[in-house]
Amino acid sequence: MNAKPLWPPGHTLKLLQKVQRHESLVELVYTSHERWPFPRLPTHPQRRLDTIRISILDSSFNPPTCAHLALANSRPPRYTVKSGFTGSPLASAAELHYDAKLLLLSVRNADKALKSGDATYEQRLEMMYLLSKDMSASVSKSEFAHANVAIAIVDEPTFVGKAVLLRQFLHARILGMYPPATALDRMAISPASDEISIPNPRLVFLLGFDTLIRLLSPRYYASEVAMMDALRLFFSPAGDDCYVVCARRKLVEMEHTVQEEVEAKTLSVAKEFVESERVALISLGTDSVDEQTSSSQVRTKVSLKDKTWKRLVTPSIADYIIQNSLYAS
Repeated sequence: MNAKPLWPPGHTLKLLQKVQRHESLVELVYTSHERWPFPRLPTHPQRRLDTIRISILDSSFNPPTCAHLALANSRPPRYTVKSGFTGSPLASAAELHYDAKLLLLSVRNADKALKSGDATYEQRLEMMYLLSKDMSASVSKSEFAHANVAIAIVDEPTFVGKAVLLRQFLHARILGMYPPATALDRMAISPASDEISIPNPRLVFLLGFDTLIRLLSPRYYASEVAMMDALRLFFSPAGDDCYVVCARRKLVEMEHTVQEEVEAKTLSVAKEFVESERVALISLGTDSVDEQTSSSQVRTKVSLKDKTWKRLVTPSIADYIIQNSLYAS
C-alpha cells in the first residue's frame, strides 16, 4: 500500500493553519467521496432520510492503533438506530451500520499538548488517511457496510464544544448538497413537505474508557453543576442530540468484578444519561484486538526497540512509522 495520501504537498498544513487561526471552525481534510456524509450511492440525497447517523472517532492518533480500527468499525448500539428511513424496507439493513464515519483530530486537546518526539499533526493526518483505507478494507462489501468515511480537523478541546461546531458544519454541508429551489420548485414542493426533507446529523462519539472518564469529570468544567448542565444539553434530543459509545476496558490484571466496579463508579456520574440510553459500553468483539491497546504503548515499545509494537497497529501504519522514523527516541 502507498504510505502517502493522494493530497498535494502542503494541503494539510494550510488547513491546519486555517483552523488554528480561527479562520475556519472545521476543515475536511479527506472524504471517501464528494457527497459525504450521504452514502456514495445513490448519486442524489435519499428522499425521506430524516437523520444521518455519523460516528465520530475523536483521538490524538499518535499513532492510530488496531483498537482505533476496531472501534471505528464497530456497529451502533440498537438505541442509536432510529435512522429515519421512513417506511423503507431498507431500514433493517441500514440500521446495522452508521450512515457515515468521521475521524477527527483536535489541534487543541484538554490533556495532551504536543511534545518532543510526537508525530506532527501533518503526520497524524497521513496516518489517519491510512487508517481510513484500513477501515474500508476490513468491512464487508455489502451496500451499507462500506466505509463512508471522512477526516477532519477542529480546534476545540471539549466534546461539548466539538458537538456544537460539528453540528453547525454538518448542517451547512448537508444543506449545501441540495440545489437552491426555483420559484416553481417552491410552489410545487417545499423542503418541509413529505417528499423532501433535509436530514439532521446525529452525532455518535466513539470513545475509549479513559476518555469517557474525562467527559464525566467535573475538573474539565467550571463546576459540577456546570458539567451536568453542559452534558444535559449535549445529550438532549432538543439540544445537541449526541450519543456516546465507549469500548469496555479489558483490565487484564484485575478480576472481572473489579472491572465492573470501575465501570459502575464512572457511569454512576452519568446515571440519567445511561438510563436514557445516551451512553453505552460495548465490547469490540474480536480476540485479535485488546481494548487496552493504546498509542502510548506503541510509542514506548518503539522507543525501547521492542518489535512487538507492530502487533498493535495495522501493517500500513507500521510501514509509515518505520519509513518516517517515528517514536525512535
